[in-house]
Amino acid sequence: MTDYTNKIYIYRAYDPTHTTTIRNAFVGAMDKRFNELISVVKRSVNDNDCFGLKQGIQTHQMVPAGWQAFNYKLSQEKVTKFMEWIQTQVNAGILNIQQYEQIGTAVNSAWTNMYVLDSYKKGIIRARYELLKAGFNTPSIESTGGILMSLALPIHVDRLGLLYTRVYTDLKGITEVMDTYISRILAQGLADGDSPLLLAKKLVSVINGQGIGDLGITNTLGKFVSAKTRAEGLARTEIIRAHNAATIQEYRNWGVNGVNVLAEIVTAGDDKVCSVCNELAKNGPYTLDEAEKLLPAHTNCRCCFIPKLVE
Repeated sequence: MTDYTNKIYIYRAYDPTHTTTIRNAFVGAMDKRFNELISVVKRSVNDNDCFGLKQGIQTHQMVPAGWQAFNYKLSQEKVTKFMEWIQTQVNAGILNIQQYEQIGTAVNSAWTNMYVLDSYKKGIIRARYELLKAGFNTPSIESTGGILMSLALPIHVDRLGLLYTRVYTDLKGITEVMDTYISRILAQGLADGDSPLLLAKKLVSVINGQGIGDLGITNTLGKFVSAKTRAEGLARTEIIRAHNAATIQEYRNWGVNGVNVLAEIVTAGDDKVCSVCNELAKNGPYTLDEAEKLLPAHTNCRCCFIPKLVE
């Protein structure tokens, strides 16, 4: 009899979880919101001269600040009012909460939830497929009432709630760090007498990271990763987390007692596996409790779990 206990699973494909479309859509939606923030900051600081740093008038949903909206006498007042406006824009776009249909019911929820839910659904479906392929006597999704019936199980509802909270909280944390940097750069720029155009460039660079070295603020921030870049990494990574949380829970539901890691390949065309993920693939199988803590193994990880084969 073949011993499958320590079999290494290296998936010779770009994306073991098959979530590329969901990840790209989530990153695209994240980018759209950060780009909107970039646009209103540029228009507010430079076009609308919201700090009253130049002469002349420009007229103009995040909504850019009006003409000389923060033209207060004291720089401290300018910074305070601008940061209040920034928070309003972040809440309106990046941290937006509105009505979405969620598992058949319209609820007020974060816009990020729809992407987490899509990945979680895919994880449940993938788990059933892998169970059948591994020799488990499990029914298909269709024969047990469809994917919505599976999602309605209390244990899945609870897991989804935790995933929703995690993503939103982490995204909020990214925007809070961004706000700290924006406030610092704004105060320094006003003290240095920066022009509206230069000040707008500096503030935007905190959001998207473009030209940050050329603008002379790298030393101020130390090791710097822009808010937009961090948010993109969050989107890709949390899609994989949701997918694997769903598969692990579905494996629990059907009595699986061990899993192996299906490792991603490095996308350089050399068919090599990421060293971290390679070790995870070599060292399996894992109990489900052990597996819970393994994936995603790093930012942008694409690995997934498959059940030990039935002998």
